This record gives sequence, C-alpha cells and structure tokens, in this order.
Amino acid sequence: MNILIIEDDKLTLHSLKHVIEGLGHKVELAENAEEAMNKVVDGKFDLVFSDIMMPGISGLSLLTILRTVHLCKTPIVAMSILNDRPVIEAAFAAGANDFMVKPFTLDGLSKTLSKFDLADGKTLAQD
Repeated sequence: MNILIIEDDKLTLHSLKHVIEGLGHKVELAENAEEAMNKVVDGKFDLVFSDIMMPGISGLSLLTILRTVHLCKTPIVAMSILNDRPVIEAAFAAGANDFMVKPFTLDGLSKTLSKFDLADGKTLAQD
C-alpha cells in the first residue's frame, strides 16, 4: 500500500515510517495539516495515518476538510495519545475510519494495516 503519515512529532513520524516500510509498504510523510492537504489532493494514497493533536490546523479539522471540501474517500486512521471517549468519537465524527491510541504495538499496527490491505480494493472497515 501507499501510505501517508501525518505527524508533527519527528521521532514518532520517522519511527512509524520505519516500521510500516519494514512491513512492505511505501510511505510518504507530512509534518502538518497544510503539507498533508497538498499531498492528499495531489497523490494517490491507499491509507492515511493522521495525528489529531497538531499545531496550526488540528488533525480533527484536517479530517473534516479532507472529507467535506476535498471529498477525500481514502481511509484515514486517526492517532492520538488520548485514550478518551470524546476524542475518539470526535475523530469518527470528523471522518476517521479507524482510531489508534499512541504508543501502539507492532501487533496493533499490523492488525490496523491488515484491515485496509485487501487485494480486491475493499477494506474490512467498509464492510
């Protein structure tokens, strides 16, 4: 899969890139929402991972913009250190297809990737 990771923390960004590439996927990076919007509009991604707590345009606002303004249909996994029901509900309301609490395990990341990596183009999240 071709995956975009949107994360303002450089350590998390590059660690996640390294792990996902190690699982056989291609990865592009964006350090903020503005950079991410350009890449999502211009690129072809099979999956997007987006932090929801970022400076400037938040990840929740980014999700809303991508879904309503750009009509982006790419599956988006929201990520946060906050394991808080209102935050998780807000992410889904903004357009997230899945949610992962950071830090996450290799097993958890692999399971999330497998939800969206089916040969026929459909994801388990769409079923």
